[in-house]
Amino acid sequence: MKIYHKRHQSGQSSKGLTLIEILTVVAIIAILAAILLPVLARQKINAKAKLAKLDCATIAQAVTQYNMDNIGRFPTKPGEEMNTVGSDITFSVHDDSSRGRAPHNSDIMIILSALEGLGDNSDVNNGHGRNIKKFNYLGAKMTDTEGNPGMGPNGMYRDPFGNPYVVTIDRNGDDKCWDWLYGDKNVSGTGPDHDKNGPGPDNNPEIGAHGLMRVGDDDSSYGYVLMGKAMVWSAGPDQGIANGESALKGCNNANADNIIGW
Repeated sequence: MKIYHKRHQSGQSSKGLTLIEILTVVAIIAILAAILLPVLARQKINAKAKLAKLDCATIAQAVTQYNMDNIGRFPTKPGEEMNTVGSDITFSVHDDSSRGRAPHNSDIMIILSALEGLGDNSDVNNGHGRNIKKFNYLGAKMTDTEGNPGMGPNGMYRDPFGNPYVVTIDRNGDDKCWDWLYGDKNVSGTGPDHDKNGPGPDNNPEIGAHGLMRVGDDDSSYGYVLMGKAMVWSAGPDQGIANGESALKGCNNANADNIIGW
């Protein structure tokens, strides 16, 4: 008698993915990446901008608190607050004494942080003479590399995009801060039409860009100020600053993305 053995088959193929199927999956992944990566990049920029804005407000608050604790004095090196050039003084990367600007913000940051000095600026606060209470008003993150976000080895304080924070203090005690960029009527006085060439006869409002107040009596002399003891800003994601161009959001120039602390 012959015995027949029946082969059992599952009825399913065990073959792998075809080349077309693999390419289809790769294409789908590429499309999803193209959609998601820009979104993630924007979210990262927005997160950095929020942190920079918080830093700006913290610095301004630190200056104000220092001023209150030290009988109207500001966190500057001896003699610097006595500088007679201009009414206020701006600490920025632009060195122009004729317009009341100092080349960096290191001095003010070192004093607010209760340090005696850092790197090339080792004599800013000798013996804690400019911060007797040794109170850290700032709480800034320290970094070992100049140019990185945080407070660098020489005391320069930079935002998450690597821009130095620009700080203006109310040196003359009138509770108004005139900043070298935002004080310009062509920057802060432009109206809702975003005229980047400067304000015309109908767009020079009493309250300018970002709530700055107009000062001056005629079209040739007026400018804009922030009410308070300090105003702080940085150049934003594009790291650019445009003299004389509107600072209103939505303008097509370097000032449109500036980070402000007020």
